[in-house]
Amino acid sequence: MPRHRLLYAIAALAALLPAGVARAQDAPQAPGQAPDAAALFQRNCSGCHGPHREGTSLGPPLSPATYRYGGTRSDIERIIRRGIPSQGMPAFGQTLTEAEINALADFLPTRATRPEEEGPPQPRPSDPVPGVVDTLDYAVRAEVFVDGLVAAWSMVFIDRDTALVTERVGRLRVVRNGVLDPRPISGTPVVHSSSHRWNQGGLLDLALDPDHARNGWIYLSYSHPLNPGAPDEEVRAMTRVVRGRIRDHAWVDEQVVFQADESSYDTNAWHYSGRLLFDPEGYLILPVGDRGTPERARDPADPAGKMHRMRGDGTPAGYPFAMQGTLPTIYSIGHRNAQGLALDPDTGRIWATEHGPRGGDELNVIRAGGDYGWPVVTYGINYDGNEITPHTRAEGVEQPRHYWRPSIATAGLAFYRGDEFPLWNGKLLLGTLGRRELHLLTLDGDRVLHDEVVFRSPGRIYEPVVGPDGAIYLCTDDPGQIIRLTAEAQRRI
Repeated sequence: MPRHRLLYAIAALAALLPAGVARAQDAPQAPGQAPDAAALFQRNCSGCHGPHREGTSLGPPLSPATYRYGGTRSDIERIIRRGIPSQGMPAFGQTLTEAEINALADFLPTRATRPEEEGPPQPRPSDPVPGVVDTLDYAVRAEVFVDGLVAAWSMVFIDRDTALVTERVGRLRVVRNGVLDPRPISGTPVVHSSSHRWNQGGLLDLALDPDHARNGWIYLSYSHPLNPGAPDEEVRAMTRVVRGRIRDHAWVDEQVVFQADESSYDTNAWHYSGRLLFDPEGYLILPVGDRGTPERARDPADPAGKMHRMRGDGTPAGYPFAMQGTLPTIYSIGHRNAQGLALDPDTGRIWATEHGPRGGDELNVIRAGGDYGWPVVTYGINYDGNEITPHTRAEGVEQPRHYWRPSIATAGLAFYRGDEFPLWNGKLLLGTLGRRELHLLTLDGDRVLHDEVVFRSPGRIYEPVVGPDGAIYLCTDDPGQIIRLTAEAQRRI
């Protein structure tokens, strides 16, 4: 592997492992003192594998039942030391001491460990569902609107009583009057997804055409495999967008809207992005992640690490870059892994959330021709604790309107407009994966004045959706549900 490719593969660990990795020197020890293995795990591993080894969307559970690369103590020590580059697992041989590596290897369960020695599963902190929780403005009632889904990624309302939901495993579902149709829509595209938690692909976002009532077009984004059926680590995939219609409970009239050249497909199973949004002019906005290779985000001939803008049929809509060789759909560059898009109904500006590496999750306002810096500018560091770049600012690079350090794993985004929570009108709703929280952001122009956690979910919140009734609907996985939030009472000030 070329040296630059190896360096960026390690940087790309971002999508796959420890969101809490720390340098060895961050935790100095007295001479002769044994390393604190539990503290090492929390600093280096919990961000992606979960604080109780339960796994997250960024990394698999750490249990003898789920190990894929050997489960003996020597296997665990080898993986900590050398990493698993093909899966984005960083090598810690240069950032942890021998004593720390051995302490972690002793701390993690092996296949020789009896299941009862692992202890009972640890509960994840969350607000009750159903139940009522207090926020600054409201007592909020939470209830399960739809249950029995598998990784609900996105949801749109066709009308007041009917919604469509994507399941990341590749199914498009229909919900009518709060009842999930047991039959998935037939004929939807084949997606690259798997049971492995670090695979971030699958059936992702969906959006309705601005003229859907007349033309019936529905847009889907997903991880498109060139060689479906191959072993997971050999599947070459890339973000793709199609549109189609639903007729007689089947996906029909499919047309390809966005497909990258086959040379840009990659065996990395992360950083697809894939959110869909129509701007005020009726053009489709699509972010594509850097696919785990950061330098791609700055290559004007590469679709990865970019925001794309196009007409509904996929033809380019404007050309903000003057550089020769730039793909005509590129709208902005320097993106790592955008996970949320929202249109400000008052100003028409496009807001986006973006995953940072270890730290540096961002909230951005997207403008035509903008450079958002990745990987030459970031507020985060590598998962192995090393510096990606010394720069948090650079001439010509857009600054985030807000950033989070440490990471919260930002996900879907929506402006609230409705009668259920009138005090929240004009505020931003933000879902998170790592902390399973719903944030409410109060804005003053382009600035975030206040960030309030208004709900903690049992599952990761992929997207908040404001329904026609003004209620807030949360798409979650693990468990796969749609949670509905309504106002129980307004707090008196």
